[in-house]
Amino acid sequence: MRILVIGATGALGKNVVNALQAHHARYCTGTLEILSASRSSSEYPVDCHDDLSVRSLFEKVGIVDAVVSTIGGAKWASASEADLGTYKSTLEGKLLCQLRIALAARVHVSTGGSITLTSGIVGHYVFHGGSPSAIVNIGLDAFVKSASAELPNLRLNTVSATVLEESADAYASVFPGFQPVPGGVAAAAFVRSVYGAETGQTIKAWT
Repeated sequence: MRILVIGATGALGKNVVNALQAHHARYCTGTLEILSASRSSSEYPVDCHDDLSVRSLFEKVGIVDAVVSTIGGAKWASASEADLGTYKSTLEGKLLCQLRIALAARVHVSTGGSITLTSGIVGHYVFHGGSPSAIVNIGLDAFVKSASAELPNLRLNTVSATVLEESADAYASVFPGFQPVPGGVAAAAFVRSVYGAETGQTIKAWT
């Protein structure tokens, strides 16, 4: 099995790679090849803001059984103060980057394979400064729900993530009263998407 993980060097991406490896080793037969892509990768570099860079990545990796994106750049700003640039930056950094990945991946995923994108808890609940992320996360969830019906040969899901314990010091203050989750718990949602049978779903990595 060949799995392309984009954003593999981030906190979430590292946990996802470890979880996929552990699941495959314990429950699956055959070999597992994880192709770890990121902006800083020497073997599989990619700039998800750039169409050519994303196309070049997929041309290099060829056919895979699953594509996982754990990227997500978002700006936090109150709707009373944010300008259009704030929203545009978040749309481009998380929504359009992942849409670019999904569209390029369609012809590089084997029949029955999967594409998993990362959305988030913001939008399901209200957070100060969270309206840019809310647009993106709900947009991604709506995209997979709608587009999956028109992609019968592959599965398409989002994982709705929240703050990881590993990142709590930097981000938990933005989510008052919301419990950070261990990286392994969040990563299990990606394992479910890659190895399971669901499509068109938003798999919540939080309760």
